[in-house]
Amino acid sequence: MSVPNWFGALTSGGHGRLEDHSNNFTAIRIGFAFLVLCGHAVMLSLGLPVMGFWEELIDKTVHFALDGFFILSGYMIAASLMRSTDMTNYALSRVLRIFPGLIVAALLLWLVVGPLFSNLGPASYFAQAETWTFPLIILSQVDPHAGLPGVFSDHPMGQMNGPLWTIRYELLAYIAAGFLAVAGVFRRTSMVLLLLVAAGILSIAQIVQPWEGIGAATVDSSARFGGAFIIGVAFFALRDRIALTPLGCLVAILAAIVFSGTPAAMITGQLAVGYVTLWAGFLRVPGRVGTAVREVEDVSYGVYILHWPIGQVTLALIPAAGPLGLLAVMAPAALLAGWMMRVWVEKPALALKPRIRSLFKLGNKHPKSAALHVDLAR
Repeated sequence: MSVPNWFGALTSGGHGRLEDHSNNFTAIRIGFAFLVLCGHAVMLSLGLPVMGFWEELIDKTVHFALDGFFILSGYMIAASLMRSTDMTNYALSRVLRIFPGLIVAALLLWLVVGPLFSNLGPASYFAQAETWTFPLIILSQVDPHAGLPGVFSDHPMGQMNGPLWTIRYELLAYIAAGFLAVAGVFRRTSMVLLLLVAAGILSIAQIVQPWEGIGAATVDSSARFGGAFIIGVAFFALRDRIALTPLGCLVAILAAIVFSGTPAAMITGQLAVGYVTLWAGFLRVPGRVGTAVREVEDVSYGVYILHWPIGQVTLALIPAAGPLGLLAVMAPAALLAGWMMRVWVEKPALALKPRIRSLFKLGNKHPKSAALHVDLAR
């Protein structure tokens, strides 16, 4: 008895090779960034808490998009570190991925948006100590939600750049991954599985009995994003044992629904997001559309870190703009800003890596791995 073709289609699929650059992950990251943008269009105009069915649905979607960022990051960082533990190359890739764009965003807020939109006036604005400490506070991630004097203070959300708070946890994940790689943890599947179990236990424990002591918010976010990152690492470590299929997507989603409302809701939801994201990432899209998807410029970081101030500026100019009005302005403006950030800041910064290594006479003993690092840092 022959197996129906539809059954084979539902149960076949696997992980592609990141080295081949034949995947949809860049487009997915851009999609995640725009999901966050949509959620923030609602938040910026209405404030918190988010109320209403559609608004709450968008807010939950934003949470899954943020988890998706960390899952993909864990998957790709593991792909890099499991091939090479060249920490110099790794550190340079991570720094050049995060900080050039962050520096530009901080400077734009400090020197352009602040003076133009502060209700204190430029002279008084620059006379405040808070103004001069702003760049250091943002770049050090001491307070990602730091404000500027008199800027957006009458808006529903007065923060200068709300999305920057997740960068702290991305940096922590990078640092932890580096230490784990040096310790050899990523080269042993059993150790990665232990990390995954530990992440699941921490996720459940944080829901059952949240930490309420010092740094409660940091512990809560670390449990969430750390778990998502480890899920990505585990998916890569087990790539030869985990098939990525439509049927698997259905099972993962159903499991997340079954466990919603239980202490396992967060970890099962993240597993579902990870599975579906990786399946979609390696899905072969045919024709010119597929080529465009695979070769799209990675504007995700620029869209992510610039859409919030674009929304705040729009709200300052058009106070009556509702969620849809903000979205209509934020989406194209953030896309353009993200493209400019990618072409004028990110790519030139990443291109400096060989020169920086040469400057410090570090050399490069792993040229193939270095190429992979550069690609994954997109």
